[in-house]
Amino acid sequence: MKNNKLITLFIFFCLCLSNCQNIKKVENSSVLDSLNLLLQKDSINISLLNLRAKYYFENNQLNLAKYDIDNAYKIFKNDADILLNRGNIYFQLNQTRVSKQSWERCLNLNPNNLDCREKLVNLLCAVQDPKCKSMIDTLIVFQNGLIRNSFIVYLKEMKEYELAIELLNNSLNTNAKDKESLMMLSILYSDTSSMNQKFNSNLAEEYFERIINIYPSDPQVYYNYGKFRQNINQYEEAIALYLKGLEFSEKPKYNYYNMGFCAMQLGDNLDAIDYFSKSLQMDQSFLLAYHARAYVHELMNQKEKANTDWKNCLMLNPSYIPALEALSD
Repeated sequence: MKNNKLITLFIFFCLCLSNCQNIKKVENSSVLDSLNLLLQKDSINISLLNLRAKYYFENNQLNLAKYDIDNAYKIFKNDADILLNRGNIYFQLNQTRVSKQSWERCLNLNPNNLDCREKLVNLLCAVQDPKCKSMIDTLIVFQNGLIRNSFIVYLKEMKEYELAIELLNNSLNTNAKDKESLMMLSILYSDTSSMNQKFNSNLAEEYFERIINIYPSDPQVYYNYGKFRQNINQYEEAIALYLKGLEFSEKPKYNYYNMGFCAMQLGDNLDAIDYFSKSLQMDQSFLLAYHARAYVHELMNQKEKANTDWKNCLMLNPSYIPALEALSD
């Protein structure tokens, strides 16, 4: 009882401090000092050990976090919060086997623990575990059809387009202006890969325009829309969208690069060289832009300029085969 009162007082103390944004350093020091003081009086209190492990974890002191969470786990192995925290800490230490075991044990104790379930699903999907899809299916049931968009990205990677679209529509039913869901739907409908049976240029355009109407200053939507137009060979429209995106993008090297490609496809070689050059002004180590500009120089019979760019490619990658072949002619 006494320990519980101490922990309650400590948590109240932390909550009070968290509201004091102007004394962040004092807050962190006070939190740690309070935890240390309480643990001096009760060194095997797993709740306090777990709290201090969380503190160390959040402040990127991973070895100290590991020490505390290991001690807490040795004392009691069946606490869901300790298992969740243990998984998080070991994940950051790149010891994912321990993370997996911790989150699995957490779910064995309590299948309804959403935090452990989401962590485990994310880990399995990230390493392309065969259980990824079934784990997402279970998560969908637990969440009544509403899951994080990060899991829907995995479904897209697994070519589960229909399910991904269904889940994104579920998300929009709760928030019709959710930018991330709208973005993902526009990408799914505009995906021209042969595996995508849900490709629909009309719906893609509808979602792109919808996003622009709600978020007119977002550079990513203009880039995605331009890439879609580029992929369906509408190069002039693509350039116009990339240009619009330049108004809002801080480092638009890919806008310029893709504009160069579109100009090249339209036969506007001088514009293409100009766009590739602007892309290189953004990033002088952009190998593909050197390659593309070299190719256009060759189209224009500017062999010396082409060779200069091929040599730039080799400076970035000495074994770059296209450059080696071009310079050997």
